[in-house]
This record gives sequence, C-alpha cells and structure tokens, in this order.
Amino acid sequence: MDAEHAESLEQLGFPNDSVTMQEALRLIGEMALSEEAVLVLDDYHLVSATDVSGFVYFLIVSEIEHLHIILTARFVERFRIEELSLKGYLYHIEKDFFELAPGEIAEYYKLCGVNLRPEEADRLYRLTEGWISALYLLLLSFRETGSLADTNNIQKLVESAIYEPFSPEIKEFLLSLCLFDNFTLEQAGHMWSGGDADALLAEVRRKNAFITFDAETKTYQMHNIFTGFLRERLSDRPADYRRGLYEKAGQWCLQAGDYLTAMHHFHAAEDYDSLLYAAELDKTSSFGAEKKALIIRYFEECPSEYRKRHPMALLVYAMALVTFNETVLFQNVCLELTHLIQSGGLDDERGNELAGELELLTSFGQYNDIMGMSEHHKRACALLKKPSGFMDTTGSWTFGSPSVLYMFYRESGMLEQEIRDMKEAMPYYYRLTDGHGTGAEHLMEAERHFNRGDAESAKIAMHRALYLAEEAKQPNMLLCGFFLQARMALSQGDYALVQELLRQIHETVESNRQYVLIHTVDLCRGFIDSCLGQKDKIPEWLAEGDFNSSRLFFPARAFYNIIYGRALLLRGDYAKLLGLSGQFFGIASVFPSVLANVYTHIYVGVANQRLHRMAEALGAIRQALVLAAPDEVWMPFVENGEEISPILDALLSEGVYREDIARIRTLHVPYQKALEDIQDTHFNENKPNLTEREVEIAHLAAEGCSNREIGARLFISENTVKKYLKSVFEKLGVSSRSLLGQHLDPPG
Repeated sequence: MDAEHAESLEQLGFPNDSVTMQEALRLIGEMALSEEAVLVLDDYHLVSATDVSGFVYFLIVSEIEHLHIILTARFVERFRIEELSLKGYLYHIEKDFFELAPGEIAEYYKLCGVNLRPEEADRLYRLTEGWISALYLLLLSFRETGSLADTNNIQKLVESAIYEPFSPEIKEFLLSLCLFDNFTLEQAGHMWSGGDADALLAEVRRKNAFITFDAETKTYQMHNIFTGFLRERLSDRPADYRRGLYEKAGQWCLQAGDYLTAMHHFHAAEDYDSLLYAAELDKTSSFGAEKKALIIRYFEECPSEYRKRHPMALLVYAMALVTFNETVLFQNVCLELTHLIQSGGLDDERGNELAGELELLTSFGQYNDIMGMSEHHKRACALLKKPSGFMDTTGSWTFGSPSVLYMFYRESGMLEQEIRDMKEAMPYYYRLTDGHGTGAEHLMEAERHFNRGDAESAKIAMHRALYLAEEAKQPNMLLCGFFLQARMALSQGDYALVQELLRQIHETVESNRQYVLIHTVDLCRGFIDSCLGQKDKIPEWLAEGDFNSSRLFFPARAFYNIIYGRALLLRGDYAKLLGLSGQFFGIASVFPSVLANVYTHIYVGVANQRLHRMAEALGAIRQALVLAAPDEVWMPFVENGEEISPILDALLSEGVYREDIARIRTLHVPYQKALEDIQDTHFNENKPNLTEREVEIAHLAAEGCSNREIGARLFISENTVKKYLKSVFEKLGVSSRSLLGQHLDPPG
C-alpha cells in the first residue's frame, strides 16, 4: 500500500457506515493492485464489533480485483457463511481440514526431532484434537521435560512450555510489551528500562514461534494466545506496577501523536495530568461523535484538582460538548473555568489569557446568534495577544452543514441585518482562530442572493468567498461554495456542471483528508437528487433518517432533516412525515434556523394536501410564507413548486400573498424547465442509447482504465477508444471519466 493511500485510510478512520465504507473501497480501488494480494485476518473469532464484520462482508462482496481475503477463526457463528458460500464469495475450509491425525502428528514431531510411539501420537490427538498450536506447545514441553504434559488447558501449556523456561529478566520484558498488539524495537526499548531490548527479542524469537517479526513494517507481533496469557499475568501484578506500565504506554502514544490511545492508557494509569495534556494536544480532532461516551467518561472521572491544573484541556472538553449537544455539561465546565479565573490563583497574564479563551468558548453557548457570539469575540480579542490555543482550526466550521445561510439565518425579517452583522463580526473571529472559516460571510451573502433569485449577485459574492477560502486553506468553506454553485447549475439545467461540482466537493474532502466532512458530501448529493425527484438515488442513510450513523454534528441535524423530509415526500410517506414534523421543528429550534423551518412547513403543507387535509395544508404554507416572505427567501418554494402549486392556487383565491406567489412562480417556470431537461436527458427511459461497444468502453473508463489499457483489452487502437469516448461524453452530457459511473447501468 502506497504511503498516500495509507495516510488517507488512516485519516478516514474505521469505516462503520455505508458512506465511509464506500470511501474506503474507493481508496483501496485507487491503489489498482497489479498482482494477486492476500489480506489475512487472523483470530477473527476475537472480533466482537458488528461494525468490523459489516466492513469485512462489504469488502468481500465488492470483489476488489486481485484482492483475496483469508479469515482464520476458531468458531464462526457470527459470520454469514452459508449466504456467502451460496453466492460464490466464500470457500469455507472447515476445522477437520486443519486437524492433524495421529499419523500426521507423529510426522510433524519427527520433523522437529522427536520420535513418537503410536500410542503417544494417539494420546496427543486426544489432548489437542489435532490443533497445531497446542501440539507446538506440548512439543516445547516435551523437549524440556522428556515427557508429554498431561493437560489440554492452553493457558497452562503456555505457562509451562513458553513462559516458565524464560529467565526472570525476559519474563519482565515480555510483560512490559503485552499492552501493545504489535510494536517496534523502539517501542520495546521505551517500555523496557533494562536495556538490550533487541538482544532479548532475538532470544525470545529463537526459543518459540509465538512472536514474529515483519521485515517490511519492522514490527513485532505476539500470538494472541501469548498476549492473552501475559495480560492475565499482568492483572495479578500490584496496582503500582500496572499503572507504571500503562504510563509508559501512554507516553509512547503521546510522542507518536496518537492522543486518544494515549488518553486510554493514562486513564488506566490514573495519570490524569498526562491524560489532560493529551487532550490539550488533540484539540478535539479525535473526538468524533462515536467517541462521545468515552470522552465524557475520561473527563468526568478526572478529579477536580487535576482539572484545575489543566484549564486548556477543560476548554477542549467543553468545545467537544458543544458538538455533542451536551448543554448541561458544557455549562458546568464553563462555570468551573469561571471559578478558576476568579479564584485569584493565576498571575495577570495567565488570568487574562484564560479569560480570553473562556470568552471564545462561551460564545458557542450562544451559537448562531451572530452578535451575541461577537460580543464574546471582541472581549476575547482584547484579552488574548495571540490566536486561541484550544480550538482545532483545521476542521469543520459548519459542523458538517454545506450551507452557511442555514446555520446563521435565525430570525425572520432580519436576514439583511444578519449578513451585515456577519461581515462586522467575522474579522474578530478570524483574528482569534487564525482565519478559521474564512469566506463565510460572503457565502452567506451569496446564498441570500440565490434564494431571492438574483443569480448574478450570488455569483459575485460566491467567487469572492471561494477566493478567500482558497487563500486561507479552508476546505469546509470551499465545499459550501461548490455546493451553492451546484444548486445554481441545477437551476440552469447544466447537469454536467452539477456532477463536476459534486466531484469537486468529494475531491476537496479527500485531498485535504477532511473525513469529518465525508457525510457532508452525501448531504450535497442527496439534496441535488431530492430536487430532481430521484428518490432511489438519495443515499440510504439519508432517506431512512439514520443521522446517528454519520459523522455529522448536532448543529447540522436540521439541514439533514431538510433532505430526509423531502425523501419522505418523494416516496409518499406522508403520515410519517407529519408524525416527525414536531421533531423537525424541535431540532431546528435548538440553534434557530429559519431555513429549516420554512422547508418543514412546506413539506407539512404538501403532505397534508396529499392526504386531503386542505385546511392544514393552507395553514402550513401560510406559515412558511410568514417566515420567508419578509426576507424574500423564495428558493425553498421554487424547489417544491410542482408540489405546492395547488396550495398556492388556493391561497391566491383567498387574495393573500399575491406578489410573493407571483415571484415564486416567475422563478419556478425556468427552474422547472431546467429540471425537466435534466430528467429527460439523464433519467427518463428515452435517455440517449449507447451502443454495445460504447457501453463496454464506458464501463472500463469508469473503472479507471486508460485508453491504452482499454484498447489492449478490446483489441482496438487508442484512437478508436478516443472516438468512442467522445461519442459517450456527448450522448451523456458529461465532461470527465469520473462522472460516467453515475450514468451507466450496472454491468450485466
């Protein structure tokens, strides 16, 4: 595996949902294995997490070219053996195949220099059932004692055959390493204070095969049986001994930049100073939503005297609590920091610095109240002489939302003022965070113009935002800009550009390894597909309301519901939509979002109209107009124009909102034509037909084959391949190979 893809996979983290699994598959596929490769997962029976089994199953059925997977396990109750075997994905080599019969046992021992009598071979078979690991352990015991041990307890065999023959020094050495699943020579030297780690490792490896060395990665690995035995021995040691070992392991992980694992070891060592220091260095970059319970446990179990010594760690923790939507705990930590400042135990410089950091932190207690937050930012700027030290300013600025307007448009009738406030407020925030979120105010302005139907003004503000975000290296802002461009391209019927922009969104996340935003890519795609009425193309986790499987943070949840609600409408699940609408409104009220409420009122109106509840439908659309009309936010109505048309007719007959409805319909006419053109060209049954040869070449191109590779495979010239691809691009209206897969039916 090349270093670049290895780093990307590491930054992606474990793929535990459909989005991250697809991204991992894409990264693995990009490596384009040129020869047969085998991935071996040993002792698979030790896997208890369903996420792991789910990903392994996904890899198997994805049939990556040249990649084979071998799973070794003592039992397989949790794996879908029959299903995978029937589908031809799996060959099950059963236990009997690996058992050594008495004659084979005798032959194995003879090769190792031990001659057995037939009755001894039979006895060994009865004791071990032909299991090679147990036979190996008994062989070691036989060499030491000259007789066969009378036990089938694997732990006792490990103790008598492997552990006991070692010197006291080597026993201690092995115990010092058992916290790691694998380790380098440098790690061994760090954990072992007696010196000569390389010589000790060499002696251990000479005497048994339960510790191996990988020359390519330069790492050692103990057999799980041996590791389990050593950890059992470690649990019998005094608490001080165990704490010392965990402390050393934590320090190694800290030096390696693996802060979350370091925190785990320091927690076990009860070294809270080091645990909090690791949190300070991490700055929440490892504190994903899936780690919420673990992070809270580490901090809440930390005694107050340690917390007082590490206010920066408390700031980091409190920032994580914002993303976890743990408001009570957040307020408690802010109060704790306030008491620390007021206690008088800090000198003036340190007190001012902490007070400034606390001002920045408490601004998030007023999240999306622009001027409320800015008052804190101004005070923080007066107190801090340098950018904040507790925030991860390389990560997401919108908590996973692809829209700035959605995040900060909180009060109906105040949008223009909120944009002015944003322009006034952001320079203070940029100063505190070294430019985090640069371009946000211009993106909000661009979205405002787009929503009122002023495309040219939207483009001007958007390009200003994209330039600033690019200069400041802010991928989250670039993503938001590309998403707005995609919505604008959709409204103009330019589907090729829409697809290219969606590709750029994914590329922005991937090239910057900002995998905290990987689900935001799906939000963008899902929004576009929902506008096009392509209910089957909306990612399943979006269409089914599975927010908790994503890496999105709570402030982005109401935007998620905009897509989820539209998906419910598209599949006619009107009763469920109405049943969930109260939850949608509740979520949109935590960090008030006018935009989310407008969409939900529209969806409620459509659902009621489809269920012949016209009074309720009229009431919902009126409420949507009450919120949106003062700021001329028309696009939510335009995007749902076909569905709300009969309701708007009914409102017109009442003589209300005439000018607003006229503006909505003026914008809707070209928008609807643009959608119909895209649907006719790309999604209807009469979409351009490709010839059999064009389909064959298009599939190979979509898989990443070069023109030369395609030509060699199909026995045609490169120029002929180019000619066919040109025809394919013209027929499908796409501009690059990366977009072909979205227009092709699965090969069959």
